[in-house]
Amino acid sequence: SASASASSSSAPAPASVAADPSARSRSPRGRHLKKRRFFRRKSSRPPKENFLVLPQDDFEGEDEEKDAGAEPWPELSLLEQANQCLEAFPPQTGQARELLERALEAEPESFEALDTLGVLLSEEGEAEKAREVLLRSTKLRPEAGAEKFLYLAQLSAGAEALGHFTRGASILKAEFEALKAAAEAAGAERSTSASSSSSSTGPPPAAEATAAKASVERRLAPLRQQFAGVQASIAELYMTELGDEADAEDNCEAALAEGLAMHASSLELLTSMVAHRKIQGCADEAKAAALAAVAAVKSAIEAAEAESDEDDDDLMRPCAELPDEEAVAGLCRHLIDLEQTSEARELLVGLLERDEEDLRAWVLLGWCHVVEKDPETAKDCVKHGLRLVKQHGWESDDFKPELQKLLKKAQATAAAPKPLEAIEEEDE
Repeated sequence: SASASASSSSAPAPASVAADPSARSRSPRGRHLKKRRFFRRKSSRPPKENFLVLPQDDFEGEDEEKDAGAEPWPELSLLEQANQCLEAFPPQTGQARELLERALEAEPESFEALDTLGVLLSEEGEAEKAREVLLRSTKLRPEAGAEKFLYLAQLSAGAEALGHFTRGASILKAEFEALKAAAEAAGAERSTSASSSSSSTGPPPAAEATAAKASVERRLAPLRQQFAGVQASIAELYMTELGDEADAEDNCEAALAEGLAMHASSLELLTSMVAHRKIQGCADEAKAAALAAVAAVKSAIEAAEAESDEDDDDLMRPCAELPDEEAVAGLCRHLIDLEQTSEARELLVGLLERDEEDLRAWVLLGWCHVVEKDPETAKDCVKHGLRLVKQHGWESDDFKPELQKLLKKAQATAAAPKPLEAIEEEDE
């Protein structure tokens, strides 16, 4: 079970753990732009008031053909209507795309419409069209709008991806510095005004300054996080597609250092640091970075839980962002390979408490038990995985090889090994 093996002896991680199919490499690009799925305690909160909940029959059903081309908010511009459709719950992507295309027919050089349509096409999987639209936008506004460059990087490879990431990072850094400078100037002005005022009403100057600082940090936080994600992607490019360049190692170090200077607790950067140190053969430094990443995950979870508990009635206040599930799973792979299985199990149990059908987490939890020489519990994880494959009708070619390899390792120390088919029959 997910909570099994509260304490186990550590054993050397077999080389196959790192080579396990569940740990196969993925593209280093775009993780910072993915629509994140968070693992957190379930909430009964309704959608925030600023979400638009649109009835499905406004866009579907018998009247769909009759309503084609209709404007849902005629008092707004076509671009504003498209944004409303994308912010709706659920998002009305088809209607948004139609509105954006109409907006570009009316104003072909609208970089806002080009950016929005390019991102939408990218997320809908239409890579070539997205690329064409986003490149048009870069020609119209090459020095602003980091988002288009980051999406273009996701749609590119090698040196071209690096170029787009670099331009996006430069814009993000400039935005960060401008926002920080403006906030500091405003704070200095408030301090001067407060010290020269003789009024005794209102909050004390120190309390006001603290509140102002917290407000500024909330505004800077998204830029910190996105910049860190870009630097992590650049570092991973130098560990993969650009790894043969003569200065790849130095450039990787520089990207990690620049990202950590802005966001020292970034899970993505710390995980990339772990990978880099493993490549270099620096096991102790890799473990230190991995444990720092674990601490960052726990800190983020605790902060978000505390904020949620204190602010359950304020639906308009955004919740603190929790770590991305995929990023946590990637960290767990490294932890298992570095024999830090107790830390990996704790994080994986957290993933399964949020989504007990997370097959990736079950596979990784099984590897934890293999490393800890607990084959029976590892086989329980295989059973859970097989049950999920059968329940959801997932393609066996995609998942069963991973489960087969895990089972083989689990049974290497078992008294009576059984084939995967026998495990499936037992589960039935």
